Amino acid sequence: MSASYTELLKVRNYRLLFSGQVLSQLGDAIYEVGIVWLVYQMTGSAAALSWLVLCQTVPFLVLGVVAGAYVDRWDRKLTMVVTDALRGFTVLYLAVRYGLGDLTLWEVCVVAALLTSARAFFHPSLRSILPQMLPREDLLLANSLSESAKRICKVGGMLLGGVLMAWGQADLMLWLNAGSFFLSLWTVWLILLPKGERGPADRRAGSIFQDIRSAGREIRGEKAVLAAILLSSLGLIASAGMIKIGLPLLAGEGLGGDGDAYGLLMACFSVGMFLSAALMKKLSRLKILTLVALGWLIYGVTFGALALTPPLLLCCLLVGLTGFAHFLTDIPVTTIIQQKMPLSRMSACQSIWATASFGSESLGVAVAGPLLGLLTVTAGFTAAGGILFALGLLPLIKLRSRGQNRLDRRSLAE
Repeated sequence: MSASYTELLKVRNYRLLFSGQVLSQLGDAIYEVGIVWLVYQMTGSAAALSWLVLCQTVPFLVLGVVAGAYVDRWDRKLTMVVTDALRGFTVLYLAVRYGLGDLTLWEVCVVAALLTSARAFFHPSLRSILPQMLPREDLLLANSLSESAKRICKVGGMLLGGVLMAWGQADLMLWLNAGSFFLSLWTVWLILLPKGERGPADRRAGSIFQDIRSAGREIRGEKAVLAAILLSSLGLIASAGMIKIGLPLLAGEGLGGDGDAYGLLMACFSVGMFLSAALMKKLSRLKILTLVALGWLIYGVTFGALALTPPLLLCCLLVGLTGFAHFLTDIPVTTIIQQKMPLSRMSACQSIWATASFGSESLGVAVAGPLLGLLTVTAGFTAAGGILFALGLLPLIKLRSRGQNRLDRRSLAE
């Protein structure tokens, strides 16, 4: 039987990892808002902001899958320590240069690229180290708790970052983010793993691309993992654009509101995710693919209802349900990879999922923009809702009679 959230936090290693990531995520959220506004203050240029976003994005697309394969060859705890140190010192460099009054745009962009590159190595290590410290039946709750805390920190950190920039405290924003990385480093350093669980001891003779192909074969060999990744990737293509572009249009055109209406809708989206995390203990009794399919079914229903442009209060409820569904389409995929993939390929498999997720979300936003320029918001939500409903219904019909991937019922081989 899986543990409760309170029981999870009694596990020393997980408590250290969780607390360090809470601090790091808070610092990241402060920095995420602050650095954009800082670049705008420095340049007053939209092109400069585009360069910043480009430097924050491209390194992940280049390194995403490759980074995970390298992490599988390295000590994961040491990888997390080194990448935290790199991120801390690079932001510290920005703080010093800003304090001296010599900071330039190209330095900010180079640091942005370095931070994204380090993150490409850090996150596969983070997701792969969890199975080394917790029983498999506890992984879904552990991932849910971590993701919930991340969302809370993001909201609080962005608010704090905005306040700091409004007060002209860009230097404090940079120092806080640098300090959060060093605090994360310290908590990871204190984690005590058994000697045999620190990471892969072998150094493979083959190329890194052979390792990536091997990870791909592992995923293809586990139909449940492959189905979960494909299901969520396709769902993100259909949903991401409507969340990021369709909802603002709905708030402005359909509801006749301003930024406050959109902000309220997104707040409800976050509340829905928190509620999903709170109920994950009960939801974990379902099969993994059932959770993912249920998420896309709810997405489809709520999008279809939003196409009717209901009153603001009902819109808030529907967007809250969408947030609830969004949590179900993400965390279970990470968990099933942790449960079913061998530890020797874990990081590469997580990177494949992260790259597929990032690429699908980006494609969905890129496609939705032009389509919503041609179609009405109502038509966009109707079409996306129909696709997502079918996407959720198909695996429920196909896998109804199968008894695989139950999180707390079956021991899964490495």
